[in-house]
Amino acid sequence: MSATKKLHPDEKIKADKVGSTLFKAGLGAGAVLLGISIALGAGKGDHWRHFLHAYLTAWSFVFSICIGSLFFVIIHHLAKAKWGIVLRRQAEFITGALPAVALLGLVFLVPVLAGNENLYYWSVKQLHDKQHPFFHHMHHKLGWLDPVFFAGRYAFYFGVFIYMSTWFRKQSQAQDTDGDAGRSEKMRYWSGFAVLVFSLTTVFAVTDLFMTLQPLWFSTIYAVNYFSGAMLATYCTLGLMSMAIQRSGRLTHSITVEHYHDVGKYMFGWTFFWIYTAFSQFMLQWYGNMPEETVFYSYRMFGGWQIVSILVLVGHWAFPYVSLVTRWSKRILPILAFLAAWQLVFHYIDLYWNVMPNQTWETAGNWIRGPLQGDPELHKVNFHFMDITLLLALIGLWLAAVGKTMKG
Repeated sequence: MSATKKLHPDEKIKADKVGSTLFKAGLGAGAVLLGISIALGAGKGDHWRHFLHAYLTAWSFVFSICIGSLFFVIIHHLAKAKWGIVLRRQAEFITGALPAVALLGLVFLVPVLAGNENLYYWSVKQLHDKQHPFFHHMHHKLGWLDPVFFAGRYAFYFGVFIYMSTWFRKQSQAQDTDGDAGRSEKMRYWSGFAVLVFSLTTVFAVTDLFMTLQPLWFSTIYAVNYFSGAMLATYCTLGLMSMAIQRSGRLTHSITVEHYHDVGKYMFGWTFFWIYTAFSQFMLQWYGNMPEETVFYSYRMFGGWQIVSILVLVGHWAFPYVSLVTRWSKRILPILAFLAAWQLVFHYIDLYWNVMPNQTWETAGNWIRGPLQGDPELHKVNFHFMDITLLLALIGLWLAAVGKTMKG
């Protein structure tokens, strides 16, 4: 994996068998759960609105781990970091799932292209009518938020992500074969340019896919907050993945408690950065007290979503932040595993808190007014069993894609 550090001689094992098992189990479970979710969605009679929002939430969870893993790979080459070399191949395997994640995104992209208006409010054709009450807010955005143009940008974003992840993974695998130390320098050289491209692509992708769910609202730090959650989820995933690999008898010498300690430190750091970006967005918008900005929080702090807001604050920041301060929470593996799993659960709840309030649309007369409108007290959580089946289905299919990459 690098010219500067090698695996223990007894641990140069191919991942074919693990990948094959993961592929079969993930594909089987994911397909069954997705079928159940589709049946549940068809029975709701809401033109698939809840299904599409819940699917996008679950999809955003696996997408975040993929782009976080890609950044992990790029930044390790850029910094010439040695501590994470034994974890980098796992991150490379995760980035190999990006083509599958891109295909899974067609489940919500194709309906938008086909004219389904129940996910992205900007796709509602009424907004082109000059008599619509929000026409003056939206008409200058509708050129960018065109379904065909939106789909084209989606393809471009994933084309960039997939190309970068494939290039770095192939260079790393080739170095395993030929031992050419020059490949490390080549990857380091191109990683600087890759960081810039990754940053711009990620900001635009997150803005398009998630922030435009409420197109009347805007924030300049929203994509950074999503990215911080993605990086936190990535380190949690790498920690749990390493523990699972070691329990199977692999990499027992190469991954040490020091690696887990470093993973725990990054979990702590990204927890802090996540709350920093989340509070920065909240503080500036609430203090500015502009209705077009505070609307995002009004519908989450009052009414049915208030309890979820408190859960996100306590569960995603306060508890893990205090727990990860100590040295031993990072070195005692059962504790670290619990905190990693905890953070992944609350990363999903945070994404749910971001996406799902937008499924409640108000109509006024003949006009569709869209999400975050009307009395906040009328906006309920509307949690459904389908939300869980979709999350587990997407995780299963994502694991199958990771396993496919491991098979080679």
